[in-house]
Parts: sequence; structure tokens; C-alpha cells
Amino acid sequence: MLLRLETLERAGKVYINPKNLRVRPLKLEDWRDLLSLDEKTYGTYARTVYNPEERFLVTDEKSEAKGIELSNLYRALLDNPEYFCGRENLEYQLKVGEFKGLPFANGFAGSKAILVGEAPGRRGCGKTGICFYRDASGMLLRKVLFSLGINPDFLYITNVVKCNPPENRLKKIPPGAYELLARELEILKPKAIFAVGRTAEKTLKELGYEAVYLKHPAWYVRRGVRRASGEILSEYVKIREALGEWRL
Repeated sequence: MLLRLETLERAGKVYINPKNLRVRPLKLEDWRDLLSLDEKTYGTYARTVYNPEERFLVTDEKSEAKGIELSNLYRALLDNPEYFCGRENLEYQLKVGEFKGLPFANGFAGSKAILVGEAPGRRGCGKTGICFYRDASGMLLRKVLFSLGINPDFLYITNVVKCNPPENRLKKIPPGAYELLARELEILKPKAIFAVGRTAEKTLKELGYEAVYLKHPAWYVRRGVRRASGEILSEYVKIREALGEWRL
């Protein structure tokens, strides 16, 4: 489950996981170069770092300790998935997933800021196991973060419910999902939490956490927004403000 920084390679200033790519990516001098790619090509190269077997990036002893705890928490999910996800969500996830295991979370275990979404999407995390990856809303989120000077691979991203609900419509949050998310946040102890969507905002509030609300990228996609510009940038800049000066 752990992904060590020293095992990654760099193409220019972009980190890549050589295990994920059959061929080297296009010539990239800087992560901003990803913004110029069309959506089909970007979808291929967006998955530069994580995969279902290597979910938690660690860079030092402190982040490694958190990564080990997160790995144990993921195993707890696998031991009792119906309790943590709900039967309907689990059954649907097993139909749409194209990887071994279940969705959980991914990112830098030592991140100062974390993003919490509602649940995996059928064409994104539900299919790939990587949060906000491959589908339209995930691609938009990543482009927005890149545009703000933030490498999304160095944030931590998770969801309230870990399994993809039927037809992407979450009817209710299983009691176990609250418990799992609370344990996850206790391990991470982030300085800033961003609720991506109203469901995440409500859940975090019920758990006693203060979170900054952000409209879900899907809200923008439904209104025809596919580029990082205008309203979504002005809203998501809160993440950069929480992180302070960003270093890749």
C-alpha cells in the first residue's frame, strides 16, 4: 500500500511511477505542461503516481507511520466491506471495479490538506480505485489544482463512502462509513479539510470537523465547464491559501 518517494522517477519536474506506464510519457518539462494536453491524452498521463497497490505516498518516518496505519485501516475495510460501505454500494462496486480490492483513498500521507468527496464515481474511482481520476470531474479537479500551482499527487484525497453507489446516486450513508472516515481523519490529523460537495460537508460537520466547502467538480461539469478558469479557480484557490507556499 505504501509508495516511497525515492521509487518515483521525474520527467522534467513531473513525478511519475514507472510501474504505471508502459511507455514514458510525452516530453514534460513542468507539471504545467499537462494543462495543454487534450482530455483523451491527459486521461492517459494523469495517472502518473498512484495505483490500487500503491495508494499512500510516504517521504519520511512520520508520513510512513501514518501510511502504515492507513494501510491497516484499508485492510479493516476489506475484512468487513458490507458494514463500512453498505450492501447495495458494495455489490455495485464489485460490478464496476476493474482492479483488485476496493476504493479507499490515495495521496501523500503527510499532506497538510485533505480533500473529502462523497463517493467513488462509476467511471473514475469506482473503476480505477484512484480518487478523482479518469472521469470528467476528476480530470477537471486535477487541472484546477495544477493551474493553482498545486500537484494533486501531493494532497490526500478520500471519500465519505468508499464504494461506488448504484448509478452514482448515494441514498444514505452507512453507519460504518462514519466510523471509517473518523478513524482516517484521526490518523491524518490534517491542518485543513476541504469538503468537496454538500454530502461531504454535512458528514464532516456531523463528525465534529470543521471543513471548507467547495462545490463538487461535477457541479461545474454539468454546466459545461471543462477547463480550469473563472469561478472554479476563484473557489479552489482556498486550497493554495491553506497550504501556503507550495514546493514540489
